[in-house]
Amino acid sequence: MSLFQRKIFSVGLILFAVLLWRSVWQIKNDRSEATSQIKDFEVRIADLERANQFLASSSAYFSSDAYLERQARLKLNYKLPDERVAFIYKDTSTKVTPQAEEFKNSLSDMPNWKKWWYYLFGY
Repeated sequence: MSLFQRKIFSVGLILFAVLLWRSVWQIKNDRSEATSQIKDFEVRIADLERANQFLASSSAYFSSDAYLERQARLKLNYKLPDERVAFIYKDTSTKVTPQAEEFKNSLSDMPNWKKWWYYLFGY
């Protein structure tokens, strides 16, 4: 009997083919995982480069005279000699109109359901 006709050789050849196929499959999976990781790293690198550019431009702005002048105006009320500054304050006083006072007095005489109606719908 020749070597190619023996059963053990056929089983060994099939086993070798299966192991070879498994190795190729594993290499393919490892390669696809590596390419996806490379793409993720490239995205992260691009994001970090954008952040780095933003920080560089921010650093240049923060060291500029325009930034210092703006901060002096906001925090120290700085003004140039030929400028006029106007301060606007929020009116915190509450003024009660006669109609509101009359409505408030009439609420005490209303039934509870009507008070709720005015409270919910404002009619």
